Amino acid sequence: MTVVSGVDRDEAQEAADDQVVVHAFSGGSLIRITGDLDLSTAARLRATFETALASDPWIIVDLSRAGVTDSVGLGVLVAARHGARRRGGDVLLAAAPPFLVSFLQAARLGGVFTMFDTVPQAMTATLSRGTGPR
Repeated sequence: MTVVSGVDRDEAQEAADDQVVVHAFSGGSLIRITGDLDLSTAARLRATFETALASDPWIIVDLSRAGVTDSVGLGVLVAARHGARRRGGDVLLAAAPPFLVSFLQAARLGGVFTMFDTVPQAMTATLSRGTGPR
């Protein structure tokens, strides 16, 4: 998994299959995940969340290009959310694929995360600090 900060979407698409791209904006961070959220990517993803949380406790996770998610990857998302909540923020999920939504529901975590259909919806909610779920 490659972690790329502050690149545009075209550059990010040209990078490796498994990557995390971080975009800081006033009011939070946007983390775009491409590829799997699993044991092989967990350590890098965890470090990315910790770095983003140090800057701002509000994080949007763009999952539109996420691949397979296992329990370890889900654990990283849950830990990031706990860290954000302790700092007065939150981790919002955007454009989660149907498999991940089902996985969250099966793990009884469907109501834990605030989810949005699109990244712009999540950004609007973050900027206004209103985080109504879809």
